[in-house]
Amino acid sequence: MNCRIVSLNTWKNDGDYGRRLDAMAEGLRALRPDIVLAQECFVCEDTDHDTVSYLAKQLSMRSVVANSRRKKRMHAGAMRDTASGLAILSKGKLEDEGIVELPSSDTGGERLALSVRVVLGDARIRVVCAHFSHVRDERGIRTDQIVETMRSIQGDELSELAVLGGDFNCEPGDVEVTAALGKTKFRFVNALLSVGCADPTCPLPPSSRRPGRQIDQIWFESRSLSGPRCVDAGVAMNQPVAIDGMYPSDHAAVWVELDLG
Repeated sequence: MNCRIVSLNTWKNDGDYGRRLDAMAEGLRALRPDIVLAQECFVCEDTDHDTVSYLAKQLSMRSVVANSRRKKRMHAGAMRDTASGLAILSKGKLEDEGIVELPSSDTGGERLALSVRVVLGDARIRVVCAHFSHVRDERGIRTDQIVETMRSIQGDELSELAVLGGDFNCEPGDVEVTAALGKTKFRFVNALLSVGCADPTCPLPPSSRRPGRQIDQIWFESRSLSGPRCVDAGVAMNQPVAIDGMYPSDHAAVWVELDLG
């Protein structure tokens, strides 16, 4: 049995939000995911805009959501109460949902991880979606956030596989990730590194002032000796989809296909 997992930062309501929603749905549909991890998921009750509800309907998926980072943002011509949170969407059953409160700072703002067990056929997969601090100098806090997220996975003894994905705001080889991996007992594998993919994921489009970095990541680890096998992985939704140069998001999607055996 194969399982395809995608992670995408949906870029709140920035840019041409309505058109981008359609482009994100189209791009995700083309990837044929079984599980989607989404960050910066925009909600505005005043205008009934909800990124996750829209994508879940378009992809015929179930969803769990952790709304956070509530603030007034400019939307539909006015300052409105909004949220920008995390979500996990899946074709499978979603159970044992939880929110992990992560170390945060006033500068980096509130940070959470969203965790749920996904049941696909006979497979039980612990899936965790996270968005770590964007402040470049907060390497220590980012390390602590990654450690806490990885440790939250260790309490699930019923799932045969664990997946952690999202916007790390650092690259796979950066000190935040390597330090966090050294503090956990499980052996996580980076999907893109496992297939030799070094493509950047953000920002889109890259520029000389803001060169692209691979900050969007998917890691997986197995609790069984047979373990999953990475069939393939890559970066997608990283090209403009309209004549005016519009991208679905300012982040590319990251995907991995796992053979669960």
